[in-house]
Amino acid sequence: MRFCYRVKLNDTELVRELCDRRETAQADGQVLFTYGDAAACGIPVEVELNVLCDPETGVQKCSVRVTNNGADEVMLRGADAGVVLSGKAPVLHYFTSDWGKEYAPHKKTLDSSFSLVCESGRSSKGYIPFVNIEDGDAVYAMALAWSGNWTFSVQDDGPRVGNCPMPKLCTLGFTDREFCHVLPPGETFTAPAVYVVKTADRETGSRMLRRYYKRYLSTMDEKAFSPMPLEYNTWWPYEDRFINEEVYQANVEQAARLGIRYAMLDAGWFGKTEEGSTWVEKRGDWENVNTDLFPSGLKALCDKAKVYNVFPGIWCEIEAVGRDAELKKLHPEFLAKRDGEDLGYVCFGSRKTREWAMRICDRILGEYGAKWIKFDFNLDPGFGCDREDHDHGKGDGLYAHYMGYYAFLDELHKKYPDVVIENCSSGGLRGDIEMMSHCQVGFLADPDWTEFHLQLYWGALSFLHQRCLLHFSWSQILGDHNLDVQDSMKELTSREKLDYMIRAVMMGVPGFSLRLPELADWQLKRIRELGEFYTKYSTDFILNGDAYRLTEQPEVHGRGERFPVFEFVSEDERALVFAFRMDGAKETQRVLLKGLDEVRRYTVTSENDGSTTERTGKELMEEGVLFTGLPEEGSEVFMIR
Repeated sequence: MRFCYRVKLNDTELVRELCDRRETAQADGQVLFTYGDAAACGIPVEVELNVLCDPETGVQKCSVRVTNNGADEVMLRGADAGVVLSGKAPVLHYFTSDWGKEYAPHKKTLDSSFSLVCESGRSSKGYIPFVNIEDGDAVYAMALAWSGNWTFSVQDDGPRVGNCPMPKLCTLGFTDREFCHVLPPGETFTAPAVYVVKTADRETGSRMLRRYYKRYLSTMDEKAFSPMPLEYNTWWPYEDRFINEEVYQANVEQAARLGIRYAMLDAGWFGKTEEGSTWVEKRGDWENVNTDLFPSGLKALCDKAKVYNVFPGIWCEIEAVGRDAELKKLHPEFLAKRDGEDLGYVCFGSRKTREWAMRICDRILGEYGAKWIKFDFNLDPGFGCDREDHDHGKGDGLYAHYMGYYAFLDELHKKYPDVVIENCSSGGLRGDIEMMSHCQVGFLADPDWTEFHLQLYWGALSFLHQRCLLHFSWSQILGDHNLDVQDSMKELTSREKLDYMIRAVMMGVPGFSLRLPELADWQLKRIRELGEFYTKYSTDFILNGDAYRLTEQPEVHGRGERFPVFEFVSEDERALVFAFRMDGAKETQRVLLKGLDEVRRYTVTSENDGSTTERTGKELMEEGVLFTGLPEEGSEVFMIR
């Protein structure tokens, strides 16, 4: 693999391929390659590209380091890492992303200079920070470890000579047009990493990134998450309008009967009850429990849930500050501002802000006793804070905010190792691989109708392991964002459709946002049965297994693959296969399985009707399995042992 960088120093941009390197073996079996490059253009700066290679997966962690060897300050305006493409019309695969539109796929031939630019301040709003590039016989998968603004750029390496294609320099990094970091003499700046893997096809590259994430980046305590948990959340059927102590408790009791281990109290628990004021305006006043709605307080609420062997969870948008929050008057020094204007969040680049946030979490997790905390973030920080009385410079406030937030999450995890930290940002608008290396689970998106879920899930498997992917089955809602179906459990009443909805989220961390006490007895019985199946098999296949996307991506509104199939292979080479026949799909689907032992004989069991067949691993991988007889919006699960 040939590497390059794009670094901007003062007003000079350098884009270079790197050749010379030194090699250092690491204690964990990885190998560190260091590419050095003395700065040009008369600036006494050294640029290094550190490439940490994992021989097992082939994934390489690339980080640009810039050291100021001169006597004067240098203005660092960007430092991105990348690879050199052959230039023979490479093809780019990428995802656009916005609220309710996450992981929308796109494809483009790179026959000229091209770039993707995210400047919302949230890594997954605009685009997903991941790309695939087909370059001749090779495919590159690249995932950016950064939660703020970023740029993907492709440009020719010099002028074209005749008909001979010139190599293309392809870089990915945290650069944006407003970033500026003052690098004093003698100091070094290390840019956010880019994870790169070069393989023969797109799915292999994504599988290697999933394995890498599981081995090196996941913070999940495997003992605590074995078996994998089912989670309940109050938000969509109640929002902050209809939630109170009694409603939460009634759902906890029903969740316990269903085998659901966690119950999340979402927004609505804090601030005063005021006419015309919602949770949005009161964000930041986390110390003010709404005693009108929760008269016993949150400690009593959590204690009572634990009596039913359900772990309580509490939602908190720890970064945000609402219009009417008392926090704005009590601690104006925490507020992120740009050009003197309030940005609506507290700046984690400030040490005092991080200390305050930890005190809030000590109350939620220590005093109240919550065992799951959901951190949301429902705004765009843009280019971030430019205050100079925080612990950052005028041009690197967004960078400092995210570095401070990562440090805060790590400290919180160390202090409360048995607590689940959930990443959420208007659903899935900050779901990059770096953020997910500081949280156990990440929420995929707010809308959750099953067709959309399958689009999201397939997309997220491009670089994240299934163990961290949380989403709700089709919720009961008060609005119209789920195809205007407000009561999914009332309007979709057949067992086949219920299985279709629930099985889709059983391929990750299943969440439920329903009015549990109001469900029909047959629905409760079937959810409990599906939950028992998940509990039995989730450790081997979801927590620790390899995922294979056996078909192309399903898409909303009847597009894409209409009969998607996913396979999960355990460490002892058994398999669990999920198939979903969506509306408009063909009647049958045959897929070739992956990852099995060729000579072993397997029993293939249908979870729908209990029928079994005997096949060798070679037959299953070369002749495949056939799914047939499913209704539209129907599903099938094959257990292969």
